[in-house]
Amino acid sequence: MDVPDNRAHTAVMGDATSNSAGRARRALIAASLGSFVEGYDLALYGFFAVILSKQFFPPGDPTAALLATFAIFALGFAARPLGGLVFGHAGDRVGRRSALAASILLATVGTLAISILPTYARAGVWASALLLVCRIMQGLSTGGEVAGGNVFVLEHAQAGRPGRFVSANLAGNSLGFAAAAGASLVLAAVLDAPQLASWGWRIPFAVAAPLGLIGVYLRIKVADTPHFQVTAVQLQRFPLLHAVRTATRELLLFAGFAASALLGGYLLIGFLPSYLTRVAGLSTGETFAATLSTVVILAGSLVLGGVLVDRFPPRVVAMATALAMAVTAIPGLLIARQGTLATAILGAALWAVVLGVANTVGASLSLMLFPTPIRFTATALALNVTAALFGGTGPYVSTWLVDSTGNPIAPAVYLTVVALASLAVATALPRTDRGLSEAPAALSLRGL
Repeated sequence: MDVPDNRAHTAVMGDATSNSAGRARRALIAASLGSFVEGYDLALYGFFAVILSKQFFPPGDPTAALLATFAIFALGFAARPLGGLVFGHAGDRVGRRSALAASILLATVGTLAISILPTYARAGVWASALLLVCRIMQGLSTGGEVAGGNVFVLEHAQAGRPGRFVSANLAGNSLGFAAAAGASLVLAAVLDAPQLASWGWRIPFAVAAPLGLIGVYLRIKVADTPHFQVTAVQLQRFPLLHAVRTATRELLLFAGFAASALLGGYLLIGFLPSYLTRVAGLSTGETFAATLSTVVILAGSLVLGGVLVDRFPPRVVAMATALAMAVTAIPGLLIARQGTLATAILGAALWAVVLGVANTVGASLSLMLFPTPIRFTATALALNVTAALFGGTGPYVSTWLVDSTGNPIAPAVYLTVVALASLAVATALPRTDRGLSEAPAALSLRGL
């Protein structure tokens, strides 16, 4: 069936405007808890990458083991496009709520499984293989969780506040990073290095189980979005095919801007902790403390991005953040690698402030680029393919660049190049003289 005409979209926005504040808040809480769990699960892998490399791969070559650990991290991201298509199809056909409840359940199972895996010393290569299976489960879940959670919140948002609502959901993800960093810091403080390496690292992975089950319960209890309820009788039979056929340019715009934000975000969370330990010479405790501080700053910057995108033209905010990312990438890493806790926090914070705004802008583009019947699928497709190409491979490529070139600043140069490409893409975004909160209906009418 055809995508609804402009009158249907106008009706959707009218319904969204009249949506009760209470229901919108409940939806935000349900989505944000899932984002929290997803961020917590993903960050743990990055924070414990050095320990995991010693537990699940052959001893003898620490760099090779760390590269293998990051390779599995990247392969988990390779599963994200498939997960995005599966959960995106379900979200556009069955409903946002059901798809998101299933995605958080899958993530919970994958993370809990990591906590009980046998090590390489006990199971040999099977330990590495099982770690990969768990990361693929997490990747499939994340493929639906990140895109779907943002769509769910944007479509539930109170009138005039879509940017701030999606920024709160993204902040939930960052607070999950912070919780992982906090748990890691506590463990590093109360356990000695042998205890942390042998069994202590399993504890924070096991904690994901109760958090995930609470998230499933909350999502089952909340209503689906007003947007989806209005368009339920006009669903696309194959949302993916319709998105590719009718929204190719929009898919490329979304992906092109997201590339630098995703790369920078996963360098900040997935790569920088091991970089601070191996290159800057910080202790494990100092690394966790720096990361925790950085993630708190990132959460605040995400909220700032929501305010900006609601008040100013999204295209202008996107251009400004992409330029700022290109300008601050190298100075931030130069400061962070000076070898003290203070400089690590300062350099990483320079990245975090820019990346927070950029990620909120990128998430908000879903509302202005894609119509409701294909929004979940189109967002998931563009976001997850980009995440697999740039986000998931970021820690691996950066580790390889440092090792092969001998230049510890090479990852920042890589981020600068990608940020400049995103700046070029941002110039092609739809023009408007108003913020997202004042013109979402007009911006989302793409004549499909």
